[in-house]
Amino acid sequence: MKRKKIAAVALIGLMVLTGCGDLARKEPKETDTQAEVQTGTPVEVQGITRMTLSNESMVSGQIIADAGVSIVPTISGTVLQLPVKVGDTVKKGDLLFRIDTSQITSSYGALKQSYDATQRVTNEAIQNAQSALPIAQSALTTAQGNYDNSLALFNVGAASQIEVDQARTQLEQARNQLKQAQSAVTQARATQQAQLAQIEASLSQMNAQVAAATVTAPCDGLIVGVNITAGGVAAPSGPAITIAEGGRTRVSVQVSEQLLSQIKVGEVAKVTVPAVSNEPFNAMIASVAPAASAQTALYEVRLYTLLDVKYPIGAFAEVVFFTNQRRDAITVPSDAIVTDGAQSYIFTVSDNIARKIAVEPGVVGNGVTEILSGLSGAEKLVVKGQSYLTDGAEVRVVADRTKPAEDTESQPENTPAPIPESKPAEKPEPQEQPKGDPELVGTSSAQPEGANS
Repeated sequence: MKRKKIAAVALIGLMVLTGCGDLARKEPKETDTQAEVQTGTPVEVQGITRMTLSNESMVSGQIIADAGVSIVPTISGTVLQLPVKVGDTVKKGDLLFRIDTSQITSSYGALKQSYDATQRVTNEAIQNAQSALPIAQSALTTAQGNYDNSLALFNVGAASQIEVDQARTQLEQARNQLKQAQSAVTQARATQQAQLAQIEASLSQMNAQVAAATVTAPCDGLIVGVNITAGGVAAPSGPAITIAEGGRTRVSVQVSEQLLSQIKVGEVAKVTVPAVSNEPFNAMIASVAPAASAQTALYEVRLYTLLDVKYPIGAFAEVVFFTNQRRDAITVPSDAIVTDGAQSYIFTVSDNIARKIAVEPGVVGNGVTEILSGLSGAEKLVVKGQSYLTDGAEVRVVADRTKPAEDTESQPENTPAPIPESKPAEKPEPQEQPKGDPELVGTSSAQPEGANS
């Protein structure tokens, strides 16, 4: 009986071991199948993109009045009235500010009294001088008659030569006395004129200062700068108010000769004025200086601002110029490019096989690079996993973002506006600025040109 139980236990154990052996033999088959599925380097691919591409040159500048009129006080004093502020629109003749003239006019009464007194005294001097004229004239007439008589008597032998000479001497003395009397009148009048003119000059200066205390707008325009305050002091040391004539402001930047050769009037740039908004706007180039600054060797470029926005004069502005434009360019993500020394490569996928293709990069944009040669535009490009590939390697595509090649009419969102075609020489108005179609992708590697000083 014991032997039968032992045999049964042994049989059960053998069956268990046999079953386990079968399981062990089956597991490798499952693993082999999984290995077959997982073969090839995992990669992500996408299609080639075509777009309009350009270089980007960033330059710092500032807001200026296109035709700025600086109002500088001609007198110093306390500001009594200041009815305007930055952003106000004014008409020619509108009051800008008024300065206290009480200190100026405090001496007006004394000057007027001095004028009247001087005029009275000098009039008396003139009258006194004039009163001597009839006496001198009468003496001259008498002397002339005596001389004529003496000469007539001398001619008939009734008078001596001595008597004639004495009469002549008296005549010359009378003539001199008349000249002196006339000269005294002239001198008295000149003295009056000089003394009164000096006082009149002081009075005129005072009147001019009083008139200058009331300052009005010399033109229609927009108040873009106010450097005085009511109750504060205005002085001729600098502009109290700045008016943008006609309300026009501009963006002014200084650019190098190299950049100047790549931009022209009528083209569009992106401008950001942080003091107003962090959102950039399209700005057309309004003017380009024909000559460089003698101090900086840079050229001033002015751009239009938006008419419906009030920009503070002197505010910082960031301008991005788009140059070296490429239309319908074949582009790839810059990260997809693999370099080997001086040579650049990209990997494409065909039938799960990686192909290493030498390419010639061109313009570099915001995360994308133009490919000048090596691609037709129809390839599937490896955008992830390319660093682990070799030419001819087997790949496993885990994500395929391939899209039909895009043209210049379907650009990525939030890209810079394009550079338009050449515009006529006539200055375009800001409200006519192009809206920017098609869009651009600008470079991120361009260096700033130089700040506006």
